[in-house]
Amino acid sequence: MPNRTRTSPIPHSDLMTRRTRNRILLPVSAAILLVIIALVTALSGLVYTPLVAGTLALLPLGLATAELRRLIADSRDILREMASIAEKNEEVINSFSHKIREPLNNLVLLGTMLKETTSTPKQQELIDTFIASTGSMVDVVNELTMETAGNITFERRGEIRFRLGPIIRDTIELMKLNRNHDQSVVTYDDHGEGTGEYRGDPIVIKQILIDLLSAAISGASGKVSIKIQAREAGVRDGSEKIEFTLSSNNPVVFIGEKRQPYPLAGRLIRDCGGNWQESTTGSGSWFVFYINLLKAEKLVAPTAASTLIRGMAEEKSRKEMKDLNILLVEDNPINQRITQLMLEPLVKRLETARNGKEALDMFGTVRYDLILMDVQMPVMNGLVAAEKIRRLEMSTQAHVPIIAITANAMLGDREQCLAVGMDDYISKPIEPEVLIEKITALI
Repeated sequence: MPNRTRTSPIPHSDLMTRRTRNRILLPVSAAILLVIIALVTALSGLVYTPLVAGTLALLPLGLATAELRRLIADSRDILREMASIAEKNEEVINSFSHKIREPLNNLVLLGTMLKETTSTPKQQELIDTFIASTGSMVDVVNELTMETAGNITFERRGEIRFRLGPIIRDTIELMKLNRNHDQSVVTYDDHGEGTGEYRGDPIVIKQILIDLLSAAISGASGKVSIKIQAREAGVRDGSEKIEFTLSSNNPVVFIGEKRQPYPLAGRLIRDCGGNWQESTTGSGSWFVFYINLLKAEKLVAPTAASTLIRGMAEEKSRKEMKDLNILLVEDNPINQRITQLMLEPLVKRLETARNGKEALDMFGTVRYDLILMDVQMPVMNGLVAAEKIRRLEMSTQAHVPIIAITANAMLGDREQCLAVGMDDYISKPIEPEVLIEKITALI
């Protein structure tokens, strides 16, 4: 049987190049040639030849124009398709992260509780090995999350009211998820500028900083120390010009002056109407970039009871952990039980709800000091439940702190939780000490 050669598929870029050459460049070249002939013959005194040549030039020019329009339309369709693929990839990573963090969270909490129990040296050694192995799994998931956060792009979201300080600090915490950055030190030098409130998409700021910091840390040798500063640098076209400065203790390359095409950070800065400057000396490096943000208007009246109560913080009597009545909203029975084992010895009472609707019903009949709210639940998810609770509080002028406890750890999840009125956010796997610190800070 004769061998048949299998034709390899032609890359899409080659097809676009051929299409551009054959259907646009060649007709345009023919039109230009006919126009030149028309001009030369006209200068020679001929009458009919220039007229015919000029008329014929319109035909290939019209064909090229029509093909150019089709090419632009096809390119838009391709861009939309690529955006859809990127969005689906993000959903897959998010789903994977969520599903694996649930059991990982239980393993971390169980390991922590087992370590605190009395055991023989051999059992203690096995528990330490178990905790170390679980920690390695957590690092792998965190690296995947961090890698995704550093490479995906984001569509513009609706305007969110935010402060610069918490956004920058949260970005630094997100950077700590990556084990490759353990030898780096990133600090935020806040002289009060971080309290300024703006309107816009804080996720873009996070993405810019993550991309810049990742490039600087991965491209440097040895330990890197980077300091972040942010300040207002004047008003431009009704927007506040914000200047961010990243300074390093040794020579690093954040973007690179001649790098083309620009990496994600550069493109996002340009999309925000900003620009950047980069300089390197023997003793360090500096990267200064500007973006334009809308200044948030001052609130004449609180939009939710939570803002009202925050203004009365000095009048609120603080409670001890042992006096707390906590509502845990969690649909997974195993997660419920493990959280109960962790918190019940520390608080007065811990009640559970299986979804947001049950939580709303219980919230209307019992007074709670704090709510631990899962996000992804059947019947009613945690975001909807938190928003409804805040609406109920508007008529009662009461405020119950809500902490989102979720397996979602992708970039932007924290902003989603805070936007609906939650007070804080912690992603699984949970470190018991961190959860207790967050509870203590809110009661």
